[in-house]
Amino acid sequence: MTDVSPSALRVLFIDDDPEGARTLSELFRCYGCATAVAYSGRVGLRLAKLFKPELVFVDFDMPDMNGLEVVSEAKVIDAEAGRHCMYVCLTAGGPEITQEKADAAGFSRLLYKPLKVTDLLAVLLSARPGNFAAGTDVPAIRPARSPYLDPPERTPRH
Repeated sequence: MTDVSPSALRVLFIDDDPEGARTLSELFRCYGCATAVAYSGRVGLRLAKLFKPELVFVDFDMPDMNGLEVVSEAKVIDAEAGRHCMYVCLTAGGPEITQEKADAAGFSRLLYKPLKVTDLLAVLLSARPGNFAAGTDVPAIRPARSPYLDPPERTPRH
């Protein structure tokens, strides 16, 4: 497990697809986030109370609760705790979820699977808008470790 800063963005992934949820968790961990994963809506809600996330990705179609139900209950938890959280709906599409329904439920974004890394990074940057280097257009968020260099002192060959 990678060490994360105490000020790291806390990101929770609630998805009944274990492989997809773990992959997203690892991606965000590479960008310096503290992450947690739940594989059902009910477990996700219990974990949200303990983990206190600032950003939550919720799969829309899960067997125990759909994403709209999860966010509705999560917003009550947030209000009781006096905190604000950003929610992102993940869906494979279909007529059951629209941007209007997602907005009405309290989601900040609606992302369609298969997910694009650029969309995920845009969400990350909007969750922590101060993550830009002063005076540049380049985001200060960078992977915590380079997937191309192993060990770090070695340079890539072309």
